[in-house]
Parts: sequence; C-alpha cells; structure tokens
Amino acid sequence: MKRIIILGSTGSIGCNAIRVIKQLSDYRIIGLAAYGNHRLLMKQTQELKPRIVTIIDKRFHKRLKAQLAQTRVFSGEEGIGEMIDALDADTVICALASAIGIRGVITAIEKTMQICLATKEILVNFGHLVMDKVKKQGVRLIPIDSEHSAIYQCLEGKNRQDVMNIILTASGGPFLKKSIRNVCKKDVLNHPVWKMGKKITVDSATMMNKGLEVIEAHHLFDFPANMIKVVIHPEAVCHSLVQFKDGTMLAQLSTPDMKLPIQYALTAPRRLTSLTTYLDITKVKSLTFMAPNDKKFPCLGLAYKALEIGKTMPAVINTVNEEAVKLFLNDMIKFHEIPRIIEKVMVKHQPLDGGLDQYLEAIEWAKEQVRTLA
Repeated sequence: MKRIIILGSTGSIGCNAIRVIKQLSDYRIIGLAAYGNHRLLMKQTQELKPRIVTIIDKRFHKRLKAQLAQTRVFSGEEGIGEMIDALDADTVICALASAIGIRGVITAIEKTMQICLATKEILVNFGHLVMDKVKKQGVRLIPIDSEHSAIYQCLEGKNRQDVMNIILTASGGPFLKKSIRNVCKKDVLNHPVWKMGKKITVDSATMMNKGLEVIEAHHLFDFPANMIKVVIHPEAVCHSLVQFKDGTMLAQLSTPDMKLPIQYALTAPRRLTSLTTYLDITKVKSLTFMAPNDKKFPCLGLAYKALEIGKTMPAVINTVNEEAVKLFLNDMIKFHEIPRIIEKVMVKHQPLDGGLDQYLEAIEWAKEQVRTLA
C-alpha cells in the first residue's frame, strides 16, 4: 500500500490528484494540506479519512479541529512539516500555489519520501538547495507539470550526453494573436486551452509561467540555459520535446489533461489505464510550432536573464512576479506594468548565495520592493 500526502489538496492539481488516486489500487491518502479553503478540506477529510490534515491559514484551525474530531489537525506553514514528520508516507505530492511548503518538502526529502512536484516555485526559488538534498538522500523527484513530465518521459533511459536541446512548449496564452495594449482582467483570465487558477493564468498571459518553467527545467534535468528552448504550440497536444545530437526529436503527445502527468508521477515507470480521454491522432488537424515574440512577452527574457545570473535572482523575480500579479488582480496596476516592475527590482537586487535563510531574506526584500513601487 502506497501512502500519499497531498499538499494543496483543494486546488486544481490537488483535486485531480485525489481523482487519480481513488481509481488506483494500493494507494491511500493519509495526509492533506490546504491554504485556506477549509470547507473543501473538511469535505475531503470526511470522504478520504486521512490521519492528519493541515490548514495553513490559522484562522480556520479551531473550526476544523472541532468539526473533525476523529482527525488530527495541524495549522500554519510549520504544520506542513509537522504532518510530514508525523506520517510514514511513501510519497508527497506538492501542489501548493506557492513555495510556502518548502520546509515541509525538505523534511520529506530528509525522510526519503518520493516527491511528486507540481509547485514550480519550489525549484525556481530554492532549486540548488532542493536538488542537492535530493541527490544526497537518493530521493526520486518526479515533475507533475505537463511540460516537465513530457521531458522526463522523453529522457527516460537515454544518455544525457546525447541530448542537444530540451524544448518546452507553450500554448501562447490568450494574446498569441491579439494585442496586449489596454487589455482588461477578463481578457487576461480567458485562457484558450487550460482551466487554471487566476495567478497561473495571468502568468500564462505574460509568458512568465514559461520563463519559470525554464528555470525549473534547469534544476530538474541539470541542463544549462542555452540548451533549454521554448516554442509556441497553440494546439497543446505536444507537451514538450527532446532533441538529440543525431537530429532525432522525441515528443510526448496526449490530450491536455493534468490527470495524466499526475498519474505518471505516482506510477512511473509503470503505465496504467488512466482517466484521461485518449488522443485520437487522426483528429489532430495540425501541429503548429513557432518562436515566441520576445518583445511582446518580455517576462520570458527576464526569466532567462535571472537563470543566467543565478543565486537569489530567480527567487526574487518569482516573488516580484507573484506580488505584481496580486496587484493586477486587485486592479491596482495595469497588465503591461507587471514586467516593468519585475525589471526594476531585478536592477536593484544584489544576488546572494547561501542557505535557506538567505533565500528567504531575499524573498522578503523583494516583497518590500514591490510595495514601494506600487
């Protein structure tokens, strides 16, 4: 019996993970964590009966504790680590909307649990720290993002010395063929392919999401920035590719459904029947690939620049982007101001190296910088 903890159980990835696990034999969910959706967390707990749940927003701790008398209830960011430390899980699915669970993920790695990672911010902010621990502990870290799952699958069993490029595909978001001048929030949140949370949908519209995925891919697969390419692929059928030195390209194709990479992260290298609607290749009318417009989407270039600078710079641009997106969603800044704010803070930042505390200090510094610019 595989024992699973889900961090971010009430979000889109978390809910899909529950659906996947329910139809897999020999898998059981023993821990759940959510940020603030206490009502859904309570329903999930009543249905799945995990041993421990964690509500990160402490305002709801007493309410959950009273309503879930048969379940241990932890709270706060520290509650994530306490839950992981208290449970004998095999696998942790990290699907929180930000890197708030970093200490819990480190605890899980130190306990040699497998990590199924959907929270790209964990590696964007703390990539070297996390991957060093993964290698030291001999832990499997398998990506859930559809693009990184595709690359993971294309690289399985291959000699990394034979790789020329890894190629991340991007849908192009809502503004692939539209102007980004004077756009409203409704336009930005109208993604043509994926149904996602508001923050990641904004990131798709700016293409910062793809820039963060470039940084994540660097840490996951240990390839330099110049070997990580991005192409626009509006059909979202090919989820990413690997190009080898002999000219061969391997790609992973499937319908755009996150349940498939979630299941593969849990069962790899086994391939089991899934809940995903299978792709009928005869109905795919075209597969289009094009270069991204760097002038239209400057966030992509800023992410590459941050990766090349390294140290705390990726953590800073990710933090500034998170804060700027919040301002945009709260109607405090315009859409086109997001990359401008990121670039302004990048210019001011003096990159540092060190341990987790140094990176967390840089993150707090970045938040304060955005407050002064807003």
